[in-house]
Amino acid sequence: MLRLRPRIAHHGEIEPMDFLIPFVGTLGFGGLMGYAVGYAAKKISKLALIGIGILFFAIQYLVYKGLAHVDWGGVAEAGGHAAKSGGVAFWKIVTYNVPLGAGFVAGIALGFKKG
Repeated sequence: MLRLRPRIAHHGEIEPMDFLIPFVGTLGFGGLMGYAVGYAAKKISKLALIGIGILFFAIQYLVYKGLAHVDWGGVAEAGGHAAKSGGVAFWKIVTYNVPLGAGFVAGIALGFKKG
């Protein structure tokens, strides 16, 4: 990692820009990585929703033809539990050992919005 030594002003104070450079670099990198994760997550979620829609239509067609019976209340309950645990797992994975902080979180939000 690049470490910059701050310049000391004539009166013993650290120059403000030299103090901020390491933080700007970390925020920029964290923001870029967060944006990539958010963008990819949005694209993958769109593909997953297309697959879920096709699956729902196929199952509903079988129910309509009398070839299957589905307890949609049970399916909704199981789906709610899966979505909650999946979201927690996603967040644990993408933030594991990432010291990028606010830039990363902001990048995820922006990437998800733009994706």
